[in-house]
Amino acid sequence: MKRWHICGLLAATLLPFNSFALPELIVERTVALQKGENLATALQRAGLERKATYNALHPLKRKVSLRRLQQGQEITLTYNETEPYKMGQLHNIELITPNDTVATITPQENGTYKVATAKRVLTAQRKVATGTINSSLYAAASKADLPTALVTPFANLFAWELDFTRDLRPGDQFSVVYEDYYNDKGEFVRNGKIVAAHLHARGKLRQAYRAEIRPKVFAYYDEKGKSKERMLLRTPLEFTRISSHFNPHRKHPVLGYTRAHKGTDFAAPTGTPVKAAGSGRIVEIGWKGGYGKYIRIEHGNGYQTAYAHLHRYARGMRKGKRVRQGDVIAQVGSTGRSTGPHLHYEVIKNGTKVNAMRVKLPNGSPLPKKLRTEFGQQVASLQSVISQRQTIQLAQNQ
Repeated sequence: MKRWHICGLLAATLLPFNSFALPELIVERTVALQKGENLATALQRAGLERKATYNALHPLKRKVSLRRLQQGQEITLTYNETEPYKMGQLHNIELITPNDTVATITPQENGTYKVATAKRVLTAQRKVATGTINSSLYAAASKADLPTALVTPFANLFAWELDFTRDLRPGDQFSVVYEDYYNDKGEFVRNGKIVAAHLHARGKLRQAYRAEIRPKVFAYYDEKGKSKERMLLRTPLEFTRISSHFNPHRKHPVLGYTRAHKGTDFAAPTGTPVKAAGSGRIVEIGWKGGYGKYIRIEHGNGYQTAYAHLHRYARGMRKGKRVRQGDVIAQVGSTGRSTGPHLHYEVIKNGTKVNAMRVKLPNGSPLPKKLRTEFGQQVASLQSVISQRQTIQLAQNQ
């Protein structure tokens, strides 16, 4: 991605008809990090010399974490252009980090570079998306203009109560209140977090609301202040289908005789990301007979989860490593005794394998009592907002 913008044009002096001086341009050029590229490589691709790149980035590293920069990160360079598409004198380099720090690198007369940082001020605007599920949650969310980046967080709010592979039905409805962020020019910057969500499925309305329980620490609760979090996710994959349920009397598809199936199989293409169902520590990783490539995680309170037939492990996965709920730990595969790509997922409680789709999981901590009055007011306000939006949507559909 490249953007070229002429910021200034020095007037050319009129010369004889056969001798014209090219005007000096001040160019503002924006480049984006490509796959596998770091900031130094991107700057050199933009035309900055290797030594200048090193000198510019050296002071920047002291103020900004460059490791957090990802593919698509934009960097803007402003410089003089005396020849077509050739960088002359550099005026500055600017980038905005993922945590909204604006870093400006300016060359000094002695050949060094000065870095100035400032926090970008953004304004949040609340939006409401309301839709009806007819085929899939993704399709309904897209039709309702719910940003794609928020579909998974929305589903995760109810992942402990519903099995999304079979509990959703055509006609189920949802509403999501979320935030979008804009800069001081009124330009959209990014999607924010979900503020509230309603999901009407299997004849029951489920609700979730975001609350600040400590400064800059947020959690989600239902309308009564009960935590929406559970120790484990029901499904460690995004919106797939169950190909084989927990069944102590299943006939094994490879061995051909009855053998207990003490896990849940999720059909998914090879390479599909597998998430840690809960926070914990990897206690086993490697090849495990018919399971193929395998990971087992200990979560505490007597719970463990296991993931089998994996294609490959995520980078950094090893025995003893601590992971957080939702972290990608591996990819779906078909290693070991397997008839095709799928994830075999097990929940182990006090040493016994249990049905992950039906086991009751421990709740998170409820909303602190001192916050309940304010939270109740917030819930009532958001319920009103969602109700109004649903009324408007119903009128538009008639």
